[in-house]
Amino acid sequence: MPNSRLSDEHVKLNFLITGKNPLIHTIVPVLHDLGHEVSITRSPRETLFTYASQQPDLLIIAEQEDATQTFASIREVNGEAPALFIIDTSNPESFEPLLDFQNVSFLPASSSKEKLLGFIENFRTQHIRQKKHEDDAKLYGLILQSLPFPALLVSTRTQGTILANKAAHDQLPAFEYNQQPPFISSLSDEVRRNLFSDLESYHLHSLNSVNAYERFWDLTVDQVAPSVFMLLAIDVTEQRQQMQLREEMERIARHDLRSPTANIVGMSRILETEAGLQDEFQQLAEIVRKTSERMIRQIDTSLTLIRLETGTLKADAHPFNLYSAISAAIGDLNQLVEDKGLEIVSQLDGDPIQEECSIVCYGEVSLIITMFSNLLKNAAEAAPENSTITISITEDSRFITTKIHNMGEIPVSIRETFFDRYATYGKKHGTGLGTYSARLIASGSGGDISFTTSKEKGTTLITTIPKPSI
Repeated sequence: MPNSRLSDEHVKLNFLITGKNPLIHTIVPVLHDLGHEVSITRSPRETLFTYASQQPDLLIIAEQEDATQTFASIREVNGEAPALFIIDTSNPESFEPLLDFQNVSFLPASSSKEKLLGFIENFRTQHIRQKKHEDDAKLYGLILQSLPFPALLVSTRTQGTILANKAAHDQLPAFEYNQQPPFISSLSDEVRRNLFSDLESYHLHSLNSVNAYERFWDLTVDQVAPSVFMLLAIDVTEQRQQMQLREEMERIARHDLRSPTANIVGMSRILETEAGLQDEFQQLAEIVRKTSERMIRQIDTSLTLIRLETGTLKADAHPFNLYSAISAAIGDLNQLVEDKGLEIVSQLDGDPIQEECSIVCYGEVSLIITMFSNLLKNAAEAAPENSTITISITEDSRFITTKIHNMGEIPVSIRETFFDRYATYGKKHGTGLGTYSARLIASGSGGDISFTTSKEKGTTLITTIPKPSI
């Protein structure tokens, strides 16, 4: 598997060797052959200068005079400097002071060349492992610090915070690392026990809309090590407010607008059929009814849009005839098509569609009609006068693809945002919701929608809708 890091066999080390013991000089050619860098010094002063300038991975000192003082000076440069001392075991006084240092190793001067090389290989393996751990820790820290929301490492053993990223310090009230971590005081005892309980298998918990620090937060708690948990906090205050506003809009649309409008439709229908009105008033009653029905459709579309956006719409999906849905959508455009002198041509696999054609797809028919009404209206508004709009339908084993083509061109300025909310151009009464809601419906129905456009070839809106499973 490819890896950006060097493989273990390609990792080379830098050694600094000093001292009188001839054993160390026998390994220098071997280390060079393995590709390692080796520096050799002969005096304590030269050793200290070379170490400070090169910072080698391992210092090997073999019976050097003033070894204790030299290494003490090196530890002032690097407090964790690893070292291997080759010592004369028959003269304890020469190496006893060295036993006070941490992170050092010892080999007898009588050791074989193979034993010394074996130690170096073991050191190399440990060094590689430690370096990878350090690199992983740095990468982990970079990722943590780059997150735009609060992220904290929490210890249940110390009941404190191990690490917190910049966003945690910027977005949360000041906190101390050795005190109770943020958000904990906002949770009940039972929730705390469930979130921060050590288990043999690590687990992840999520809490939505936790009220803390005068904001609402979605919290995710993930156990990353024994007694160590990652706590992520995303501020959802604005999303929550938007959700409440949408719910209020839905309530207003359903109860305060739709119900009275439905009453107007009913009363105007009675006036048309049973009131015995004169012809001129009969026409007025018909206008009132049609206008009210159009208002209900717009209200229903707005409600559908809200539910699609919030994911609360439960579609009544079932197999239906796609061409019947497209025909219904075409019927909504009669006036616009007539005013612009347009012709709408429908094709199935390149041949004209017959009235009795049955193309079975899967979805909620009312939503699909709304989707094609929006797309066909968009095509009719963009099409040049006295031109043709072509609806081409093809199908494969899983999907039905519909292409709606007109000779108009989508302006460059809105191509990247064509399916975004409120994207419109040059329409006096355009809302910018037609293509936006069409894409929501297509996606919610298990399909997709896209377009191609150019000045030479016009615009093609492409939709895919799933076919019913066998």
